[in-house]
Amino acid sequence: MKKNSTKQYAIALWQATRKAKGKDLETVLANFSALLARERVLKKTEAIIAEFIRYAKEQDGVEDLEIISARPLNNKIIGAIKEIFGQKAEATERTDASLIGGVIIRTRDRILDASIKTQLNKLCRRMMVGTPTLRRGN
Repeated sequence: MKKNSTKQYAIALWQATRKAKGKDLETVLANFSALLARERVLKKTEAIIAEFIRYAKEQDGVEDLEIISARPLNNKIIGAIKEIFGQKAEATERTDASLIGGVIIRTRDRILDASIKTQLNKLCRRMMVGTPTLRRGN
């Protein structure tokens, strides 16, 4: 018998709980916990919960962003980045001084890299293969 993945458990839990409230929700959660125990996957509970949160946000149209910058960004800049991704964007920020400047924005399925470090690396690679990067007279 094929084992279920954490994502499959998370989707099943989301489907079972999305309209449940009060005592019904308690019953669904108790039954789900019993199912995990019966299938001997209680040790995967944290991973299932993390996957459940990701899936629920996806279903609600929430876009998770990770914003990485060389220095902390102010709220105005973070707000402008979030606005680009929609009203339901949620951002976490971290710093990485090696970027020199600019930002890297990671979403569920994309990485947008506008860091100075990446631009310099690209320029260096072009120079090493002999591709002209600047042309006179333009």
